[in-house]
Amino acid sequence: MKRNENLIGTSFVTNEGYSITVIDYINKNNVLISFDCRPDYQVWSTSENIKKGELKFPFKPTVYDRGYYGVGQYTSRINNKKTPQYIKWFSMFNRCYNPKVHERLPRYIDCEVSKEFWNFQNFAQWYDKKIYLCSYSLKLDKDLLVEGNKIYSPSTCCFIPKEINTVINYKRHDKERMKQLYEKYKKEVPFYIREALYKLSK
Repeated sequence: MKRNENLIGTSFVTNEGYSITVIDYINKNNVLISFDCRPDYQVWSTSENIKKGELKFPFKPTVYDRGYYGVGQYTSRINNKKTPQYIKWFSMFNRCYNPKVHERLPRYIDCEVSKEFWNFQNFAQWYDKKIYLCSYSLKLDKDLLVEGNKIYSPSTCCFIPKEINTVINYKRHDKERMKQLYEKYKKEVPFYIREALYKLSK
């Protein structure tokens, strides 16, 4: 099939309200478009999907007007089951921006998610680097490494056993309790977490 040069430069609007422009056309099943609001993001689609407006913009903030899916290898579901990365990512936003959570857990009032973590792909990649095998349930924590921290970010967060996550908010300065936690978990947690616990026990 010949290239449809007449379609190149034509604009459409997606069902999400984004304006897109055709920048190349091979055939009806191979049409290259760019989003006008972000010309650097280009994607191949079909002419049918384009005309129906079915293209999704992966940078649309769909989670509490901040979080977005992004472009990368990570997915929110596998076999219709939410992935561990997505569960942790969504829960992080829920703690920070859900008023109902704040009523039950006021310590999360004024907490924020860093812009780098707004992108699910960034968080999932960080997750895979930081998660580790452990015989205990692990929780995403923002308080162990930085006392009084209010921001979930790559440099301030870590995964720690549930017990430590619970205790750190109430008995951070209880050296005897922190020493107990250090002795209990020192063989399973990564070095930087072990060091943080050690410092709190002294």
